[in-house]
Amino acid sequence: MRLTIGTFNLWRTGEPWRYAAERNTVRGAVPGSAAVTMRPPTGVWSRRLPLIVDTLRRAEFDLVGLQEISDESRGEDPVVETLADALGVNLARTPDGQLALLTPHRIRSSTVVPLTVGVARDEAVAGYGSASILHAVIAAPGGDTNFLVAHWTPRSASARIDAAQALIAYLSGLPYERLVVVGDLNTVAPEKPELALLGQGERQLVDAWAAVHPGHPGPTMPSHDPAVRLDYVFLSPDLRPVSTRRIGDRPDQDGFYPSDHLGVVATATALE
Repeated sequence: MRLTIGTFNLWRTGEPWRYAAERNTVRGAVPGSAAVTMRPPTGVWSRRLPLIVDTLRRAEFDLVGLQEISDESRGEDPVVETLADALGVNLARTPDGQLALLTPHRIRSSTVVPLTVGVARDEAVAGYGSASILHAVIAAPGGDTNFLVAHWTPRSASARIDAAQALIAYLSGLPYERLVVVGDLNTVAPEKPELALLGQGERQLVDAWAAVHPGHPGPTMPSHDPAVRLDYVFLSPDLRPVSTRRIGDRPDQDGFYPSDHLGVVATATALE
């Protein structure tokens, strides 16, 4: 039995021209290309959405977690529904416009786990990261799988540690098998203490990328010239990663990338 598991930050509100004009930097576009300054009449999202659909279709995933899925300024923003329809899969999402998951398999249950206190909650309220964790039980090949999606703040290591501790506390009540955690964890410091927490204790999780590519950092951001790894797939030890790859690295003819992040996809086998 094999499971293909992914994570991808959709950067729903991202517009390369805005970063070029306001920050003099390139995000989500090939440097020097038309996409750096182009402002399509129907919006940049109309150019990026087909690229995201194509990227996810090529990934052939069993489970994929998504972050930054909505543009709250537009009210109801049915992006995930559009993706699910285009790919012919099932979905679950959080109401805060931050997290979602897609799967071709049956979703037995989905739960939004709020971060009720702490620095991580404060950061999320300020607009950095998600104020919750998305947890679903998926009837995946080989058996039910607990699948969790998170998005941590980029601004504060203490907030990410707080979020990691909240995640670990919640995981303690779940079976320690067929357990998957994915997300944009925004870890930039070399020591990554927040990630170390996930690999410690009696219920350690395995960083799929590091297990398959020891010594290779696997950066995922920015998409045109990845320098840091922000996007992760963690597995319980009974799921052995056998391959990992990055996705979303194909710009279109004008230089638009699907996102300013690359996604990560891991394929794992279940140990008997």
